[in-house]
Amino acid sequence: MRFGTRTPRAAWVEGIVDRGKDHVSLSYGERQRAMALVAPHRRHGFTVQFLFKAQGTQVRGNRILEEVRRELTFYLLDVVGPDSWAFVRYHCETPANRLSSVHWTWHPKSQPLGTAS
Repeated sequence: MRFGTRTPRAAWVEGIVDRGKDHVSLSYGERQRAMALVAPHRRHGFTVQFLFKAQGTQVRGNRILEEVRRELTFYLLDVVGPDSWAFVRYHCETPANRLSSVHWTWHPKSQPLGTAS
């Protein structure tokens, strides 16, 4: 084994997600309010933008964010890996997604006005 040739482990990093490009939103429970957005990141695997911030004393809010983070880590790192954006899209349509407390919704790239799809 040569040193320095290891492939870096994929991760999800916090950042800004461009809503004009392919991305996924994560919502919690029956509410359709997005808690986080996810998009592929060219170097680190995935970019995650949290839209919901719980205050330090909000037990329920912190529990929800913990569950969202757990799902992000499970699906983006443990199951998917860094080059599997296609699986993320697929997961949005699975029964596991519909039955989970955290719901993944696919948002395709926006078409510029005046262009046909």
